[in-house]
Amino acid sequence: MRNHRQIVSGLALAGLLAWPGRGVAEPPAPPSDDNVVGRRVEESSPRAPATAVTGVKVEGDRVLLLTNGPVGTFEVIELRNPPRVAIDLPGVRKAPRTALPAGAGFTQVRFGQDGSRVRVVLDATGELATVQVKRTPQGLSIRSTGAVAFAPTPKVLEAPPVEPEVAAAPPVAAPLAAIRDLKVTQSDGAARIEIAGRVEHAVSRPDPRTLVLTIDGARLPKKFERAIDTSGVAGPVLMVSAFNQPSGKVRVVVTLRGEASDNLVETSKGILWTVVSGGTERRTAEEAPAVPVSGAQASGFGGAAPDYALLGAPGQKQYTGQRITLEFHDADVRNVLRVIADVSKKNFVIGDDVTGKITLTLRNIPWDQALDIVLQSKGLGKVEVGNVVRVAKYEAIAKEEAARLEAQKTRQVLLPLKVRIIPVNFSTAADLSRQVKDVLTDRGTVTVDERTNVLIVKDTQEALARAEGLIRSLDTETPSVLIESRIVEAGTTFAQQIGVQWGGNFGFTPATGNGLPVGFPNVMTGGGAAGQSPNQGTSSNPNYAVNLPAAVGQGQGGGIGFALGSANGAFNLNLRLTAAERKGLLKTISSPKVATLDNKEATIAQGQSIPYSQVSASGVNTAFVEALLELKVTPHVTADGSILMKIKATNNRPDSSTTGANGQPSIIKRQAETTVLVKDGDTTVIGGIYTRVTASQTSSVPFLGDIPILGFFFKSKAEEDTHTELLIFVTPRVLNRQPSAGATPVGN
Repeated sequence: MRNHRQIVSGLALAGLLAWPGRGVAEPPAPPSDDNVVGRRVEESSPRAPATAVTGVKVEGDRVLLLTNGPVGTFEVIELRNPPRVAIDLPGVRKAPRTALPAGAGFTQVRFGQDGSRVRVVLDATGELATVQVKRTPQGLSIRSTGAVAFAPTPKVLEAPPVEPEVAAAPPVAAPLAAIRDLKVTQSDGAARIEIAGRVEHAVSRPDPRTLVLTIDGARLPKKFERAIDTSGVAGPVLMVSAFNQPSGKVRVVVTLRGEASDNLVETSKGILWTVVSGGTERRTAEEAPAVPVSGAQASGFGGAAPDYALLGAPGQKQYTGQRITLEFHDADVRNVLRVIADVSKKNFVIGDDVTGKITLTLRNIPWDQALDIVLQSKGLGKVEVGNVVRVAKYEAIAKEEAARLEAQKTRQVLLPLKVRIIPVNFSTAADLSRQVKDVLTDRGTVTVDERTNVLIVKDTQEALARAEGLIRSLDTETPSVLIESRIVEAGTTFAQQIGVQWGGNFGFTPATGNGLPVGFPNVMTGGGAAGQSPNQGTSSNPNYAVNLPAAVGQGQGGGIGFALGSANGAFNLNLRLTAAERKGLLKTISSPKVATLDNKEATIAQGQSIPYSQVSASGVNTAFVEALLELKVTPHVTADGSILMKIKATNNRPDSSTTGANGQPSIIKRQAETTVLVKDGDTTVIGGIYTRVTASQTSSVPFLGDIPILGFFFKSKAEEDTHTELLIFVTPRVLNRQPSAGATPVGN
């Protein structure tokens, strides 16, 4: 049953378009594409959108469609035969059941309804002219103005008697309301925009980050026409731009920082517009603490506020016009341009060479993008001057531009030459003279006065202005950069030695009671013969048989000695154990600093020159080799706050442990050379060297040192482990950074 009702409702709406002047119950006959002149959609999301059409009212040359609230999204369809206008209102559920009389070029207003929308059809009294449909606080205003939008299908009619035309008196333009004040305040969670003045207004949201308040029939004083930058104050709004538009409109464009909701209320003084961060929890205007935005944040924009507020990403054209939907089939391109002119509220001048038909379907795109698409598809170009857009063939515009340039060249020859003295502050006049020559005419000359550092430029007034603008852009203070480098060298050493010494003596003598039983030899003695010193801890004459001690002595290592023998001294054993271990830690930090100008090389060095002798045919000559701690750097400051550096860091020092033939020390070299990009004030590591040397040495008595366990008493062992690490850190800082001004055009 539900599907049946939906189908009947849809057919009823189609019947409104097909059968003018009749009820909804007539059989439907949907219009063909040939019968549709144009179609466009205007979108909006008011707080409390209208849900019912309450009536129709005629005021002068317009028909007012009355609703119980502001209208949200609506679609306008213009039809050819018979001429009429259909307006679809999604979300509106109630409308009058019968047709209502109308005026201002329309005979009656009919209504059709289904469950989710209402269609309003206005039947025209004659040929349909360009129709303007715009929002009012309580509905829509429909007015038929301008030239005929299409040529109706010819019909055979009896010619009515010709009556003299009576020129209608031009409508008296209503005076524009004055906006007395515009104040912006912002806090952490909310922003308040207060407008003093009772005016008609409407809020739209073309994208999630932009809110637009359109005020009809008003004029913004020049002192309030500006852009206010609120990005420096915490809150939901980044910028507020207020500016006048043609046809008596004022627009206030709010650029949001992120997701936010807004609420607009009328007060006794005018309008209070509140923007609150986030889309769920909201605070009223009274709850938001007022934080005034300083006037300094609004400086520098002035009358250029509209252009600044509409700037987009560089390198890509941004379309910011009101979004429309266009559907045309085989329509005259002139009529399509007139529809776009009506939406854009701009004055269009269409050349005689603009002809042809066009078929297009564009849905919900900005009108300026639709204009570019139409012009490109038909090989047309445009020239925009102020609020006037002139459309013509590409070839005609190109010829006019070429003729204008040729006339300008001819005029340049006749212009008088003038002389201007331009001082140069931070740069050298001779360096800037080459750039100045490029912006002068063929008749212009430039001379450098080195004593006063000025440029003497002779050319036309227009060329002099270009030259001075170029010099002011280039003659800026050169940034100074302080480069701080830290060269950190750390090293650890470890050495360990373990050795053994033992020995003794024996004797076969009558004194010991064990003399030999033969006459010769009758006495025999024996003892170690590996060495006699050192012999601490043993007998005064230890007679070592194995002498492999660790390097012990005063200040290092230690040892234990043993002396073993028989009671009668016939057999003695001397044993001495020694051990030594050495650890070391070395850390060297060098911190050279140097300041220089942008793109200028700077060098700082510290060290010594080591002499050495050279023998040649002429005799002995003395030469010097430098062992330096040196830093060479060439910085370049970029526009985004970074510093590009070409760096060469050297840390050379003499090594007295290794000498040459004449006793001169060798040079230990450590060097890093690179190019890096670093943010202002950040620290980076441009190089590092890590070395590790390990050594193990064993000395032993052959064969006996290889015996398990017992071999320990016949060998010594030494181990060494050395670590060395070199790191080079660089920290650049700009001492006198100038604010980036961006690209500066040099023109008239």
